[in-house]
Amino acid sequence: MASSSSDQIILDHIQKRWKLTEFPEAWRNLPEIPNKNEICPRVDALVEARVEPEQWDDYQRDPIYNPTLPENTIQGPWPSKADYIGAHYQILREDAIAPLRKAVAEYKRRPNMMEAGDTHIYTHVTFRGLQLSPIGAAFRVEFSHERAGKQIRWEQSKRLIQGSIVALTPQSDNFHNVCKIAVIAARPIIGGLDQNPPQVDIFWGDDKDAVFDPSEEYVMVEARSSYFEAYRHMLEAMQKLMTENFSLANHIVDLDPDLHAPIYVEDQPILDLSPLVPPEQAAKPTEDGSTLEESLQNVDILQNFPAIPESGMDSSQTNALRSMLSRKVAIIQGPPGTGKTFVSVAALKVMLANMEPGDPPIVVSAQTNHALDQLLNHILAFEPNVLRLGGRSSKENEEILKRTLYELRQNTRGVPGAHHHIRLARSALDLRTEEICRILSPLANQDILDTATLLHHGIITQSQYDSLGGDDWDGEDSGNVGFKSWLRPDQFDAIPRTPPVNTDLPMEEGDIEKEQLRELEMEAQTNIHEEKESNREALTGKWLGFIRTVNGRGSGIDDRDIKKLLSASNSLHSIPAPKRGDVYRYLVKKLDNKMRRELRARLVKYREAVDSYHFAKWVANIKLIKHVGIKLIGCTTTGLSKYRGLLASVQPRVILIEEAAETLEGTIIAGMLDSLQHLILVGDHLQLQASCNVKALEDHPYHMNVSMFERLVQNSISYVMLNRQRRMVPEIRGLLCVAPSPFYNNLTDHPSVLDRTTNRPPIPGMGDRTTYFFHHNWPEARNSDSSRYNLDEARMVVGLFNHLVLNGVDPSKITVLTFYNGQRKTILRELKNHNALRGTTYFNCFTVDSYQGEENDIILLSLVRSNRHLGIGFLESKNRLVVALSRARRGLYLFGNALTLAAAEGSEDTFGRDPLWEPIIQHMRCQNRFNLDSGLPVTCSTHNRTLVVDVPDDWIHLAGGCNERCGDNLTCGHPCPYACHPFEHSQVACQHTCLQILACGHGCSGTCSAPCSCSKCEMDADDLPPELEELSVSQENSPTRRSVRQNGLTLPSANLSTLSFAATVRMAPPTSLDVRNSPDFISKRSPQNKFRFNDPQGGLHNPRAGQRSTIATLPRQNLGPAAWKNWDAQKSDAEYLARRRAEEDQGQKTDSSKVAFSESYQKVTVSQNGNRVKAPRGPIRRVVEGVEVATNVAIGNAIDSSTRIATRNVIGTSKGTDARNTTEPATGLSKLNLNGEEEKDLLSFNEPAELQIPTIASPQSSTLLANDFDTFESKFHKS
Repeated sequence: MASSSSDQIILDHIQKRWKLTEFPEAWRNLPEIPNKNEICPRVDALVEARVEPEQWDDYQRDPIYNPTLPENTIQGPWPSKADYIGAHYQILREDAIAPLRKAVAEYKRRPNMMEAGDTHIYTHVTFRGLQLSPIGAAFRVEFSHERAGKQIRWEQSKRLIQGSIVALTPQSDNFHNVCKIAVIAARPIIGGLDQNPPQVDIFWGDDKDAVFDPSEEYVMVEARSSYFEAYRHMLEAMQKLMTENFSLANHIVDLDPDLHAPIYVEDQPILDLSPLVPPEQAAKPTEDGSTLEESLQNVDILQNFPAIPESGMDSSQTNALRSMLSRKVAIIQGPPGTGKTFVSVAALKVMLANMEPGDPPIVVSAQTNHALDQLLNHILAFEPNVLRLGGRSSKENEEILKRTLYELRQNTRGVPGAHHHIRLARSALDLRTEEICRILSPLANQDILDTATLLHHGIITQSQYDSLGGDDWDGEDSGNVGFKSWLRPDQFDAIPRTPPVNTDLPMEEGDIEKEQLRELEMEAQTNIHEEKESNREALTGKWLGFIRTVNGRGSGIDDRDIKKLLSASNSLHSIPAPKRGDVYRYLVKKLDNKMRRELRARLVKYREAVDSYHFAKWVANIKLIKHVGIKLIGCTTTGLSKYRGLLASVQPRVILIEEAAETLEGTIIAGMLDSLQHLILVGDHLQLQASCNVKALEDHPYHMNVSMFERLVQNSISYVMLNRQRRMVPEIRGLLCVAPSPFYNNLTDHPSVLDRTTNRPPIPGMGDRTTYFFHHNWPEARNSDSSRYNLDEARMVVGLFNHLVLNGVDPSKITVLTFYNGQRKTILRELKNHNALRGTTYFNCFTVDSYQGEENDIILLSLVRSNRHLGIGFLESKNRLVVALSRARRGLYLFGNALTLAAAEGSEDTFGRDPLWEPIIQHMRCQNRFNLDSGLPVTCSTHNRTLVVDVPDDWIHLAGGCNERCGDNLTCGHPCPYACHPFEHSQVACQHTCLQILACGHGCSGTCSAPCSCSKCEMDADDLPPELEELSVSQENSPTRRSVRQNGLTLPSANLSTLSFAATVRMAPPTSLDVRNSPDFISKRSPQNKFRFNDPQGGLHNPRAGQRSTIATLPRQNLGPAAWKNWDAQKSDAEYLARRRAEEDQGQKTDSSKVAFSESYQKVTVSQNGNRVKAPRGPIRRVVEGVEVATNVAIGNAIDSSTRIATRNVIGTSKGTDARNTTEPATGLSKLNLNGEEEKDLLSFNEPAELQIPTIASPQSSTLLANDFDTFESKFHKS
């Protein structure tokens, strides 16, 4: 096979020629997509009637699952290559399809059930059209999710993601006789799932199952874990591997421990290691007189591998590098923070620097797109000839985005013969498209059947056609008119459409974050033979919509009687009128059956044309790769099988896999290419293991969670462990090395983590406590998804999060981890609802399983479990615990019930019998990092005092410090009313009453720190004419003393008894002492500086919440006595009011009584090229409801509660108005993110409008109110 041409390798993979052979092993003959018998197996009556008590091994006997699965051998060698690959194939296939089989069985038992557990049910499924795309013929279905009992948040839902498998059955059958399998082809949000009812595209598993009758309703069933795309490619690759030479089988299957060098290394063991040396060290002299660079340019890596301290590698990393370069199968174990990726990059740097012209590219892979992109970014620093296959890298990775096949094609010219075959293949595909269009034209172009069409297909005779006034078959409307005149209006039945979604139902809580959903869909949404590897969710190509909306009304006449009636009738007018509805219905059915038979044959031809187009694209891509000189190809582990044909055609010798211990063994088996000589596995089998859909398959005797990495290590295949960590402070690292059973032996600290001054400084507000275990006994609970959560614990975690932020910690430096998705949602909700944290735009809150490979300065670990039966679930996993304890650099704080975790039944003196948690808790107890009888100690950085927080409500009395009064003055001169706090006084908004007398003669209505205004005059101080003077009285409010404000301070001055104020002197020209001339006043009163003041616990203070228009002010000037003499106050007021009316007249005029919200549904149609576009005639099936502002948006006193949202400035920049102080609208308002910005437009207005949302300040820039903190209670004096 090594001598085969690239074209032949690609053709074998695309055409799947091995499937033409009947193999003795049944699994090798299974189809790509599971068939009806695999999803709806016939259950033996004896098994079904069995009433034996439940046994531990019921999984193997339950007819829902395959009872003939082979065992997975994890100890010792396999009998043969066929046994090894066959066992993994069958268990993987079972993991892929068993959830759907179980969901169908559940629905079959209870057809009227609402959604429950892992079963998703979609009813009223109808077929709306056919999309003839370059990757296949996809049928568009419309459906109802009424059985969910709630609206679906599709942007955060794993339902119906591209690549999932579903089972369909006619609504009248309920899987008793009919079960059709399909794969989700596309699930676009815009123009698809945002429609009402929603729509998705499907590929049929078998072309014979194709349905296009729009009057036939189906039920569609999906399992919660039904993602099939990754399994599909793995299974195909394993079948292909059985026809190839598995070159590494002697080590992987037979467990041969003799790991000699790869053949290509034995042929040329002399390598240049100088790329490992930084440029500034290259000229360093050595003992033999040469430079360091020269001494490393010719090294025999099989005989004398040097230590290179200048490279920055420690001894364990150097040993790992040698193994990676010189062993046929190299296994590198990297505990947390030991530099696995650093060593991988070093090995790749050496390999790439020593490549000869004509050498095949190296393949690197990782479990996730994120980890892969991190690795590729390191490589791009020294090697530009990199190709990224599949996925969609994030926008931050600009350099990687330039390395996709699409970008290479766009930026490379002169590739010989790259496009000729593509054009030919595309022409053939277009030809097949037109054939299908002709077959389905009656369905796509005719609402009522054309008699000429029936005549052409032989459904009616010539005489019957003539009887309705037909001429020749030409597709004109004459036949259509004939049927309309032949049938009475009451003999037509409207074809029922899928009912719209009830928008009054509550909204489903998102399954996962949008970023995680995109990660899950990345591989499925990108196909190498598509026009562009980009953010494309919808399919493109020719669109055929099924426009038929009516059928004949049936009266129950049997089809055989209708057939006899038609045979005896030369004229259709001879058929009795009452029977004509049945006859028309029969004719439609007969035409559909004939079109279906013809369509099946054409779909086979269309699939062949798609494969030819696919082949032409891959051949062109290979030519492009060779022309550009690609040296390294990166893809995910799923991509190893998805792009196997392309990878095999470049015949790589080396594959390096990161996160190998977290990868299913079957995934790596699928990547074992025929040309492979060198396999490098990098990971840590003590961290997260591989995961399955069916958890029973992770246990004996299937062991699917045991990766190839772990199996080889357990079977004494040699490996290298890195042993010096550079992440955690010693106190955190110590938790991984607790006797008597440490997770890691000989794990040491790099000197960098010992630097507690600059590199790993203490945590503000926590004293010297880098770790602590907060113990409680608050009980856990379950949410609607049966996931665990603990609300009180969540609030305690959020309280500490806020305490750290108040002490100056950047929120991005804090990550909250938990073992349960239910708790993750609960903590996120509490964080987002915490008033003091509303300025934070994003919170790092994840499950432990999704955070492997990540790290942060501070980790708050929520353990959740707290119960009397001492069950700890996921917390029993040693691998998960290692990950959870090793993510923090500077601080790790645990929250949980220590008694539940340690399984203690007695007092604290008889602490625990749990071998996993008990040593950790005892270790922390000995270090005073845990106290069973005390709460969470925090430190006041100002007074160096320790206080103890016992319950979440205790955080209310803390402002980040202790209970002593601050005692200092604010910038305005008033005393600070807070208890001790770590933040600056510039962040505190003084709430004392402002005692200034405004020029209008009234006292200021605001507080000391707020812009001055007069509530009686209903005029903001910013709107006062510039010629006027502002006066104030002193702090003592003495009627006989005068004060002036300078630089924000109130200063006592002369006696006021000699001054009198006439009633007409309400506004006066400014004097030279006017405070409005000071920079401090101007900056604070500027219309661009409308402050929002928050206290530490989020009390949003809005003393005068309202909307006022601010007019442009004239330049301020100091006027002399003449200004007083000539100034007319009434005239000045009149001019001001005239200007204001003129501005209001220029504003938008909208009749608020006629403005209403409309549902976000917007009609979408499909253009000839298959793109979804907005319909030109506006929305259809519009649901219009009036939404009163008072029930949806709190915008102060400026808008009356009866006013509808109509103007452009619905929410203005009024002081104190908070866009987040909203209640959830019944029909859905625009969703706001934490910046107060519009995150997604969920509404359509009858008239254009914009929502101007004020930006919320971050906690660092927010000012804090000074009147909401009580004296700290005495019980918090504990230290």
